[in-house]
Amino acid sequence: MECLDGHPCIPELCIIGKVSQAATSAPDLQQLLQTTLDEGLEAVGGNRGFIALVDVDRGELVVQCTAGSGWDTEKTTKRLLLHTGEQKGITTFVAATGKPHRTGDVHNDPYYIPTFDDVQSEIAVPILDKLGRARGVLNVESPDRDAFEERHEAILMALANIASLGIAVNRHRNRERAFVEIGTELVSSIDIPTLISKVIKVAGDVLRFEDCSVFMLDRDRHTLTLEASRGPLKQEVGDATYRMGEGLTGWIAEHGLPIRVTDPRADPRWRGLHEEIPPEEMGAYLGVPIESRNGVIGVLRVLRKKSKFPWFQNEFTEDDQSVLISIASQVAAAIQNLRLMDRVVNAERMAAWGEMSARSAHMMGNRLFAIKGDLNELNYQLSQTASGGGSDSGGHGDPPLQDADAERERHLELVQSVQKGVFRLEEMLTEFRDFVMATQISLSEQDVNLLVKESIDEFFPKRSSVRLEVGLTPDLPIIQADSTKLKRCFAELIENAVSFQTDGGLLRLSTVPAASKEARDLCGLSSKKKYIRLEFADAGPGIPEDDKQKIFTPFFTSRAKGMGLGLSIVKGIIEAHRGGICEIGSEGTGARFVIFLPVER
Repeated sequence: MECLDGHPCIPELCIIGKVSQAATSAPDLQQLLQTTLDEGLEAVGGNRGFIALVDVDRGELVVQCTAGSGWDTEKTTKRLLLHTGEQKGITTFVAATGKPHRTGDVHNDPYYIPTFDDVQSEIAVPILDKLGRARGVLNVESPDRDAFEERHEAILMALANIASLGIAVNRHRNRERAFVEIGTELVSSIDIPTLISKVIKVAGDVLRFEDCSVFMLDRDRHTLTLEASRGPLKQEVGDATYRMGEGLTGWIAEHGLPIRVTDPRADPRWRGLHEEIPPEEMGAYLGVPIESRNGVIGVLRVLRKKSKFPWFQNEFTEDDQSVLISIASQVAAAIQNLRLMDRVVNAERMAAWGEMSARSAHMMGNRLFAIKGDLNELNYQLSQTASGGGSDSGGHGDPPLQDADAERERHLELVQSVQKGVFRLEEMLTEFRDFVMATQISLSEQDVNLLVKESIDEFFPKRSSVRLEVGLTPDLPIIQADSTKLKRCFAELIENAVSFQTDGGLLRLSTVPAASKEARDLCGLSSKKKYIRLEFADAGPGIPEDDKQKIFTPFFTSRAKGMGLGLSIVKGIIEAHRGGICEIGSEGTGARFVIFLPVER
């Protein structure tokens, strides 16, 4: 046998070298395990074998790879029969004890479960983690009696240790990917509840638990309230609470320290106010504080069920605690950023509100002054009519019919002027409300194409001289959106296109999956996210280049009607959805408004 460098070597060391190289270069864990099994089979002269790993969720052994002939689904399942309270089967016995087992006569072995007729000898070694817990078993068989010796056991133990290292490396890689994914979600999340829900999902894939919950602190009430949960407790989001210092959760918030226990019910701090897992099934508990610069702002905690099998250790480790602390620190930083952004946005909107208040006060004042003048004139004319003044009858008898008709006409004109003024004031107030409420959205799953169709049915004039063309890409991803607010945006863009084409024209509406690069280049959005692209294009006069940067600012308008808040409201709604909007048309060829809406993963 030759070494990897072509020089002669000791066969056992050469095999260990090959498996060690696979541990560092194999593209995935499955390939490493298969290499380990194949090389182990050759090293000890076996004819058949398998590697089984513990399924952490179920606390059971599951065959990951096999070697040799005769394997099928039935034999693979039968090979790992597990019986609660009894270690039946050599593989299960090794997993339970964490010690190797070797027999040269399987038919007289108390742990052997018959699977293949030709088996005479069997050897199984545990795959142990750094805490000495069995996380798998390497099993080899032979048709010969007394086929395996102590040295074979030593070789397989060495290979099992390498496999254990590969499993640990794979776990760390998965955790690293999870941290990257969490970081991405933290940047792109719309609000704190959405952020926390995404973090819980990713954390679940890393730590393997039955329940994960986040409680956020209300400092004024000294109460922790459930913000999000993955498990049975999710039905109590917004209702489940702990006072500061109450239960394990309240203790973590009060002291700013983590808690990791194997049996939470045995801890004197345990209260169990909200049942995530039935008490008889409750196992390990891990909770950590979510801390900002100003102290604890919440608690992130996870629970595991008790294992059905006494041999399986299902507690959280110190490594798990470190991972959860890291996730909690990322959550705290993201929450701080979201709150800071909210303050900045609110400050900007308050500044805009101040400017809008000043301008609108002037505009409303002018409108109210006109209404007041109309009412004064109407009151004067009515008083003159009541006193008989202004008629040719000299104050005696009824005025001529034509004079009465003229006065009635003047009265109607004044009433209509007042009505127009009141209607205009109502329009202003509606625009104020829409402007202030633009960023306050309520998200739910929505079909963009359906929203576009409904907007067309509701807002596109039935007898318009503008020709409508609609191109909607079918089967677009579902998005998280506020349907009412988005339809308000679409209505504004449809109305603008129609109003600028009074003599007829064209309006094209389309939806397509967006290229992330285009979303980044046009609207400065994240290139790591997926978007749906909507376009509203008309054949009107278009927008001058100098005005493109102004059209989304409050009070900028080129129309006689309106206050110039329409496109500002549209921009606010789209950005509240973490999307973007821009205008890319050319003056003289029509306006082209492009909207990018993010797709939830």
